[in-house]
Amino acid sequence: MSNVHLAAQPRALVGESVRVDGDDIVWLDPPGHRLLRWSPPEGRLTETPLAHPLWSLGQRLDGGWAGAGEDRFFAVDIRSGTLEAGPLAPLAAGCRFNDMTVDASGGLWTGSMHRGLLHTRGGLFHAASPIADVQPVAAGLGVANGMAFVRHGRSLLVIDTLSRTLLAYPVHDGHASLGEPTVVTDFLACPGKPDGMAIAPDGSVWVAMWGGGAIVQLAANGAVERSIAIPAPHVGSLAFDHEGTAYVATSRARLTETTLSAYPGSGGLFVVSGLF
Repeated sequence: MSNVHLAAQPRALVGESVRVDGDDIVWLDPPGHRLLRWSPPEGRLTETPLAHPLWSLGQRLDGGWAGAGEDRFFAVDIRSGTLEAGPLAPLAAGCRFNDMTVDASGGLWTGSMHRGLLHTRGGLFHAASPIADVQPVAAGLGVANGMAFVRHGRSLLVIDTLSRTLLAYPVHDGHASLGEPTVVTDFLACPGKPDGMAIAPDGSVWVAMWGGGAIVQLAANGAVERSIAIPAPHVGSLAFDHEGTAYVATSRARLTETTLSAYPGSGGLFVVSGLF
């Protein structure tokens, strides 16, 4: 039986990119230019201001961190919030970066989306490091969101929130390039829209459902195997620690005062235990 409880409440307008940093949990509130950190042993929440909004984080092979900003990658000091900007990315007009992941070689991968949520304007991009040139590797997406490598790095899973699909891109060995994607699932009959994604310690795929108030576990055939309710409508991101505890970020964006009163944990970080 899973247990869900509110661990920290920074009232994030948009809670994004939950990551585990040692014993701590870090995540982002991009509109607020904030890097958030919750330290479980003390139950302490700290907020670090950022000079530029970051939409996602990824840990590099050397233990350092990278972030996807609006239009470029940054090297990120996860403690001080200091940012070192990389080159401008060749984004389409009206687009910005969104979620990101890091491959086994330390390469950075991120998705993009149109600020006006226009279909087919999003894409995928790669850079060898935060200060390396950024190259486009896929196009034609709506909102490219949660990303993760599976099958020993031979496949890149990417959520397209606008089309409500989870796509699997074959990764070409030794090259920062992708083949034609296949649809893993369309989240049939699952409330809300798929947003962030994480791989649990047992290898299962979990997805945060924006507007659906839940995190869902996908079976190997793409079917929704389990749904765990989160007491907040907009669930945006999640991550697992090595023991299988899930940490789930939620948002307050576009919620009425009535809804916020009914779901006071919106904008907070939830802990989900007992999943495995």
